[in-house]
Amino acid sequence: MKKSILLQLLTVLLFFSSACRKEQYLAPNISGVGDDKIILNIGDKMVLAPSITNLKGNSYTWLINGKESASDQIHYTFEAKQPGDFEVTFKVTNKGGTDQQSFKIFVEDPILISIADHLQVSMSNVLEITPVITGPDRDDYQYEWLVEDSVIGKKLNHSFISPLPGTYELTLRATAGKQTATASRMITVKEEQYVKNAYTLLEYAPSPATNHNWSIIGYAESWKYGGEYALPYNDFLVKAAEVRKEDFTAALVIGSWGGSATFKFDHTVANVPGKTDIELSATYSNRDLPAVFVAYDRNKNGIADEDEWYEIKNGDFGLEDMPEYEMTFTHIKTETDDRRIYTHFTWKDNQEEPAQGEVNINKTFTSAQTTAGVISTRGLFPGINMIDFSTKEIALLQGWSNSFSRKGKRITRNLSGAPAFSQKLNIDIGLAVNEKGESIQLPGIDFIKIQKVIYPFHQDLSTGGILTDYNMDEKRMLHVSSIIDKHLPN
Repeated sequence: MKKSILLQLLTVLLFFSSACRKEQYLAPNISGVGDDKIILNIGDKMVLAPSITNLKGNSYTWLINGKESASDQIHYTFEAKQPGDFEVTFKVTNKGGTDQQSFKIFVEDPILISIADHLQVSMSNVLEITPVITGPDRDDYQYEWLVEDSVIGKKLNHSFISPLPGTYELTLRATAGKQTATASRMITVKEEQYVKNAYTLLEYAPSPATNHNWSIIGYAESWKYGGEYALPYNDFLVKAAEVRKEDFTAALVIGSWGGSATFKFDHTVANVPGKTDIELSATYSNRDLPAVFVAYDRNKNGIADEDEWYEIKNGDFGLEDMPEYEMTFTHIKTETDDRRIYTHFTWKDNQEEPAQGEVNINKTFTSAQTTAGVISTRGLFPGINMIDFSTKEIALLQGWSNSFSRKGKRITRNLSGAPAFSQKLNIDIGLAVNEKGESIQLPGIDFIKIQKVIYPFHQDLSTGGILTDYNMDEKRMLHVSSIIDKHLPN
């Protein structure tokens, strides 16, 4: 009996002993590696720590792209020393078998920035800076150009401009993913002498009105004292530039709806972030803002190309009731008798049922003469002048036309109780927009155009509140004088 019991105990012990030996040799199993690729940058370190089951009797090997890198350690620190794709394999072996899993790691190329040395430019001129960037193939690059701590641009290529001379440290910061790189260069801005006022008159396109004075270059009231220059068109442009260069206040009469004048600076007016850039002095009411268009001579051809013009967005932007309005003015006749001079011209718009009318102006020779004894152009059609007082000969001067059209947007508005007066309008180049109202970032501007776009009506309450066309009234005419770069040093 005792032998039988002893035999049973030995059988049980042998069973458990065998079971223990089989457990020791179970093959290892690796988990926690994952299929996602790990993205690193040069200099990054990452601890790779997979999970393992069946640890007894294991040996461990780490391989990078098939080449052994470490052994006898469960965790491995991968250091990104060079760019490229890496397969980091963790291999575990014991008597029961082998398992291995691989980490996929991609080390991005470092961002490297190259900028030309010896940067220099004249003040109030644009220097186009085109850096070379190499680095990871990503679509999330961001750029910042800085002078000291001020951000002056956020695009790869930068149009640098400074209205003040000096030497500045210019820094480009490039960011992609988790990487950031910077490069700095010193830039020298040379001193130059400029005129603050946009004195050069490129185009003068006035719209007539009652007592409109097309030849005035100065205060509107100074017509009597030598402020008129009844000249052929091109000569008038030259004279206007000559006078306005010396006298910033010398004004031009833009006139009624659609009239405009286009000017050029002798330098590029810098678009300084957070500041207004240009101060326009003009005669208008606060409900009769002129439209301001600006152009940067990007291709440096010296002219304002059609696709370079943008509008400065103001409170009236997008309120036009007639986006493509047009008025045609036609001189009918100017004649005299023994005492008076008479002028007649017509106007007509481009609507399906055209609005139209005729303007008749007459004045005595006595009231029309300047202190120099010549007949003023005040009230005459643009380009018309009395060239001989003794014979009362009237002539259309060269370069002018006896019929012309003015085009643009029209904002129809009741301007009752809103008198026009001389005031200043501050212009921020940063508010330039295209026809869709989308913001356009310009480094600065070389050209500026001022146009009257408000078509005025007047409400006379004494007649029951009837609205009357107010466009040809001389009190509603736009006058433009100085156009000053606010950034140039005094």
